[in-house]
Order: sequence, then C-alpha cells, then structure tokens
Amino acid sequence: MNEQDKAIINQGEWFNNCAVELQAALLENAKIVTKNAGEALFLRGDSNCGLYCVLKGVARVSGVNGEGKEAVLSFIPQGVWFGEVALFDGGTRTHDVYAQTPLRLVHITVRCLSRLVEQSPIYWRDFGVLLSQKMRLVFSSLEDHALLSALQKICKRLLLVASYDKQSYSIVMSQQQLADMTYLTRQTVNQILQHLRQQKVIALHYQRIDIIDKPGLLAISNLNL
Repeated sequence: MNEQDKAIINQGEWFNNCAVELQAALLENAKIVTKNAGEALFLRGDSNCGLYCVLKGVARVSGVNGEGKEAVLSFIPQGVWFGEVALFDGGTRTHDVYAQTPLRLVHITVRCLSRLVEQSPIYWRDFGVLLSQKMRLVFSSLEDHALLSALQKICKRLLLVASYDKQSYSIVMSQQQLADMTYLTRQTVNQILQHLRQQKVIALHYQRIDIIDKPGLLAISNLNL
C-alpha cells in the first residue's frame, strides 16, 4: 500500500472516525486487490471473505433473478468500506459486487477481523457505525422513491454519483443501470436524459453520462443537496 492509498482511506468518513488503534490495525493488515472492469469481486451466496475499501474506481452492487436479469442497486465509490453485513451475522454475501470500472481495493480478511474484535470487543461499535451508515442510505433511498418526481430521482442520482470523483463529472453508467437505481423504466430515463441534454447540463455517450453544468443540473432538480 502506497501513501496515495493511505490518503484515500483517511479521507473516508467512517475510517476517519474509527478508533486510532483500529485504524492502525486495518492499515497494518490490509492487502491490495485489483479487478478489471466487469469482473466479479464476490457473488450472492459466497462465504464471507472480509471487508473491502475502494481505493480507485467504482464498484457496482447488484442482484440477478432466476432468468439472469441484473438489477443494479448502487455504486460504491473510493474511500467507502463495504462487506460488513456478513461480519455481524456470519451469513453469506447478500448481493453481487462487480467492478464497474477498473478497480483497486483494500481487503481485510475475515480471519483478521475476527481476531481484532475478539481481542478488542469495543471495535464492534466502530463496525456497527459502518453498518448504520448503510441503513441510513437505505432509508433515504426509500424516501426518495416515495416522494421525489422522476426528474428529481434522475438528477439526484447523477449528482450523487458525480460526487464520487472530485476530478471528473464523467459517469460510467448505462441508462438501464440508472433505471434500476431509480426504479424507473428505461424509456422514462431516456426521455429525462434527452431533456437534460437539451438543457445543456449533460452530454450523452455510449454507457457514459457527462455532467457539463453541475449548478444547472442542481437548479433543474429543485433539490436542496
């Protein structure tokens, strides 16, 4: 792990608020994992393999039905840790996680995590905070689904994903993936994206959306973000 990796980890909200001793232990036991775009990190039903943090790129969380249709639930940006659910219940992975773009991650093995919480049970609180942060996002998503208009759902999701990368507002995402995450049809998503393109706040490419006027997109959304 290099200094740039450590800087990205330290910028993350959860890690930055962990006990200092836990921070040191995680960095000491971290292993680097890389994945090519489209490659699976783990799949639903896999055994618990530990905790991850994205260092570069974006991970995609999704589920697949019996007919093989994928539904995208969310994206995981750099600096965010994930995989903590199985740490608490000892169960298998709840969803599939793929590399949406080329991915570089930190991996902490389940054996290491078990040893840490056995030696210092107080660390369970830190991991509980990580889990509660995800629950807050779930509740926020449910509220958005119930209260926001289709236009607002699209704008908010684009602005959220764009915030993952401070250097670029280029989003690697298909219209179907955007439809999955906003609970809208692909046709509705396409109509809204075409409207936003005509307003000159976004540019559309094959499986990529560029935000070219972020303040304008925020103004159109009429959201207080």
